[in-house]
Amino acid sequence: MIAALSRTAVRAAVPRCAAAPRATWRASSTAATKVLHRDPETPAPASSGDRFAVVRLGGTQYKITKDDVIVAEKLDVQVGSDLIIDEVLLVGSEAATVVGRPTVQNATVTCAVEEQTRDAKVVVFKKRRRQNSRRRNGHRRHVTLLRVTDINAGEGNDII
Repeated sequence: MIAALSRTAVRAAVPRCAAAPRATWRASSTAATKVLHRDPETPAPASSGDRFAVVRLGGTQYKITKDDVIVAEKLDVQVGSDLIIDEVLLVGSEAATVVGRPTVQNATVTCAVEEQTRDAKVVVFKKRRRQNSRRRNGHRRHVTLLRVTDINAGEGNDII
């Protein structure tokens, strides 16, 4: 009972943190995108270096920024060539975020294909206890290494 009292006393003694001042957000939307951005006084970023994007590639979604390396499922592209991903689900920066419905119009991500290789081995071990039965197999999936070179928010998205 003493432990229960002390826990409630600690909960009562700990003050709730005061709400920190937040920037006011406003949402404006069109049929294709939803734009969330701060007050109009907030300047747009000077360079695209602080942009990020969420792209769909091979059934998987990746959150990427410039100079990131993506380990994706094997793609049919040549090493050294550029890959343009047009399935961009979201583009954002500190100033604004554009959410696609389902994709952001005219937004692209350019990636350089660095390598076609195989991933690390995953060991598949199956054992039936007390049966003297064990199976050990390994699996290495084929992957493509991509380096993000540019994130283009598309025309009309000047605030990003």
